[in-house]
Amino acid sequence: MKYEELIAQLCEVIKESENNAQLIYDNAEMIDNVIEGLDIPLHKKNKISDVVSNIYGLLQNQDLHRQKIERVVNFVCEKNDIDKSQYNLAPSAKNIDSSDETLSADELELLIKQMQA
Repeated sequence: MKYEELIAQLCEVIKESENNAQLIYDNAEMIDNVIEGLDIPLHKKNKISDVVSNIYGLLQNQDLHRQKIERVVNFVCEKNDIDKSQYNLAPSAKNIDSSDETLSADELELLIKQMQA
């Protein structure tokens, strides 16, 4: 398998992952909206809302994995002089090594918790 074929397959995985994540997000948002309109005890609403919140957290984690795949694709393209423009990759997915611009696991977890609040 040539690098170009591998990159094309990884880009298909990235696109499918993005589409599926969007569908999951839309469904979780719909569930969240339905919960608000239900006439059920508050503790049950809170329990369901916690599950929906966990779904958002898992989606965030899944998105991080998608970004790692994008970084690998960018890395392979750069190291093999392959034109990345044909693959419609996100420009932010460039670095595969740690740098000052990346978040630590603790910083990322804090950011996710802040977004869920």
